Amino acid sequence: MHIARRSPDPSAHVQAPADARRQAHVPAVAALAGAVALLAGVAGCSSGSGGGGSEALKSLRHMPAGAAAKAVTYVDTARARELGTTDPKRFSLIGNPASAVLGSYTAGPWADTMKQDQIDAAVDSGQLGHWDGRFDPAAIEASLRKSGYTADEQDGEQVWKPSDGSGPVFVIAKDQIRYSTEAKGFSPTDPAHGKSLADTKEYQVVAGCMGDVYRADFNTLATGKPVLLSGLGQQADDSGKNTEILCAAVKDEATADKLAEKLRGVITKQNERYAGAEVTVTKGDHPVVRTTVPDTSAQRPGRLYMSDVQLWMAVGDM
Repeated sequence: MHIARRSPDPSAHVQAPADARRQAHVPAVAALAGAVALLAGVAGCSSGSGGGGSEALKSLRHMPAGAAAKAVTYVDTARARELGTTDPKRFSLIGNPASAVLGSYTAGPWADTMKQDQIDAAVDSGQLGHWDGRFDPAAIEASLRKSGYTADEQDGEQVWKPSDGSGPVFVIAKDQIRYSTEAKGFSPTDPAHGKSLADTKEYQVVAGCMGDVYRADFNTLATGKPVLLSGLGQQADDSGKNTEILCAAVKDEATADKLAEKLRGVITKQNERYAGAEVTVTKGDHPVVRTTVPDTSAQRPGRLYMSDVQLWMAVGDM
């Protein structure tokens, strides 16, 4: 297969993955996405290309630059499953891919030939997505045929489309699946070098700010605004101790200082809720504000966009 290798509810972030893909999500995740979408209206670091950096940044090479108009979510689902063994309830939502074609009330066109736990990493944006994992193409494609799908060749790949045009389209391989909820404009292969989100400076900055995370939620790109791009990352050690990392790439150093002051003010006023939180500023050509918030064992990862949203609101109010 010609798709580049390797690459993800909360819809984590201020506007996070709440758009079209949420329409088919399981009830709990759909509710979570709705909460995130409400925040959307209010609303150091890597300089390398998509070939290096964190796994979150690497996953963005599967997303065309145009996906910046939607929120994007990366999830290392294999790592999230490992963390779930420490506390299944706490990590039950945070580890789900943010995809419109998973977790719906009705089975997908693959029926029982593909399970969500076969996905090891996922990156999803609006109607687009790419999953890495362990799949059985023959079984999945046979199920697609039974569901009325046919295959056409496009750019050297077999693209599976519903005969009536009413469902998502897929490219299936044993180690990855690429999909879109709309056939129009779908590309069965990764964007050309220099044309993916991984090649976009703001995503490089925010992904670099987050560091090594098992989940990263990126807001929509807002070129020309004080906050160019914001994102929320999740880090956890093997014991399940989780830290949330809120990053905001801003237009200039003055904006960075102003945002940092606002965030510190929120933390001071609500020091019990945000106990242990720290705000740092990295200046230079691409300033970024980084806020780290440790979660206690009683707090569910992703709370910064699910319940304790005041820091997100401060970013959105800039």
